[in-house]
Amino acid sequence: MSAEPPAPPEVRPHDPVGLSYPNTARIWNYQLGGKDHFAVDREASEAASAMIRGMGIPTGEDAAHEGRHLLQRMVDYMLGRGIRQFLDLGSGLPNMANTHQIAHRVDPDALVVYVDRDPVVSTHAAALMAGPKVVTLGADLREPEQVLGNKQVRELLDFDQPVGIMFICMLHCLWDEEDPWGVVRKFRDAVVPGSHLALSHLTNETYPEAAKKLFQMTQDLHWDAPLIARNRPDIARLFDGFTLVEPGLVPPAQWRSDLDNPLRIQQKPDDQAEDDGGLVLRRRFPEPPKDDRGVAWHLCGIGIKD
Repeated sequence: MSAEPPAPPEVRPHDPVGLSYPNTARIWNYQLGGKDHFAVDREASEAASAMIRGMGIPTGEDAAHEGRHLLQRMVDYMLGRGIRQFLDLGSGLPNMANTHQIAHRVDPDALVVYVDRDPVVSTHAAALMAGPKVVTLGADLREPEQVLGNKQVRELLDFDQPVGIMFICMLHCLWDEEDPWGVVRKFRDAVVPGSHLALSHLTNETYPEAAKKLFQMTQDLHWDAPLIARNRPDIARLFDGFTLVEPGLVPPAQWRSDLDNPLRIQQKPDDQAEDDGGLVLRRRFPEPPKDDRGVAWHLCGIGIKD
């Protein structure tokens, strides 16, 4: 699997929002049951799922839902450790159970910055997630100074206090030459000890052949970003300067299932309760046993800055 970027696809001036090629944020939105996607995204998602399903492996939809429930547990874990400000990097399109919604049910004063380089994504997020405790920023996290030097970010977050840095299902969209390890290091160096790093990353540990084929599909269909599955040592290196908390670097299904508490719709007293009790994000599969690896497309963990 090459981890070096190919030549970019043909530029189409008549297509300013990128409707000619699949977009990872819109594909993720589609897989989570959202509405912000186009035919090219749905076709790419279905093609990937058909290929993976044919190998007897859980699909992208399964991984997306598992990842969203992981987000809830990770945010709640950090809240339990006293973190009250979050930097959600590569946040993507607003979906079900966003970081600020999870944080605000514990502390309405928690502060959240969402960052995404896609101008359509950041504009859409700004419209849907506006609030005095939330900033949505269009910036390229591959250049951390665009985020760390931003006036809005500096005014909202206090970098003299611990910050929760979040790279959920994002760093596998960076090529090796874009140095995801260096990107994380720059954000690490900008925050104080006691800050947390929460991340999940596509791995080739469980499904190596499927990971190769999925990567190649992102290239053949000219997705806007690659899906680069990395091995455990390369993912572990992202935590340099952080101490991993228990249970370490594990598949999402094995990360702190005791914290499972999905976000629910606030129901009126006279509303008829739904079968799922008003869950914002419904499960695609029954709760796995605690010793099960679940979907296992990713490795994830939280580290505390030394």
